[in-house]
Amino acid sequence: MTDQTTDRSTPGRRWLAIGAAVLIPAALAFYFWTKTPTVGGWGKYSAPSDARPQSAVDYSQNGRLPVGAAATDPKSLYVQNCASCHGMNLEGGRIGPALKRPGWPYGQNRDMLVKIIHQGRGLTMPGFDGRLNNQQIEAIATYLQTQNGVK
Repeated sequence: MTDQTTDRSTPGRRWLAIGAAVLIPAALAFYFWTKTPTVGGWGKYSAPSDARPQSAVDYSQNGRLPVGAAATDPKSLYVQNCASCHGMNLEGGRIGPALKRPGWPYGQNRDMLVKIIHQGRGLTMPGFDGRLNNQQIEAIATYLQTQNGVK
C-alpha cells in the first residue's frame, strides 16, 4: 500500500525544481546582461547615454594600454585589444575571424570598419567606444587596412 502524502508531495517538489531551474538562470542572465559593458551592444540599454563613459577615456594608467607614444602605435593597440581573439598575426583564432585574407570585406569600406570597432558586432565582438579614443580606433583601422594591402 502506498503512502498518499508521498504521492501528493512529489508533484509539488517537481514543480519547485522546475521553477528553480528556470528562474535562477534567468535571474543570473539578466544580472550579467545589465553589468556587461557593450557586449553585443547590450550595454547601451542598461544605462542612460549620459552615464556611459566618453570615448576619450584613457586607460593607460591601469595597464590596459602602454603609456606614452605606444598608446597610439597601431600594432601595439592591435596586440593589446584585438590579438587575443583575432590572432597575433591577424590569422584568426577560436573566437574571431582572420582579419588578413584575400577578399577581406572591409578593405575599401573604412567607415564600416571604424563603426564595427566602435560599436562591436554580434555577441562576440565587443565595442571599443569608451575603451579607446577615436584616434586609437582610427589607428587600428589603418593598421588593419595596411596589413590587407589597402593604401
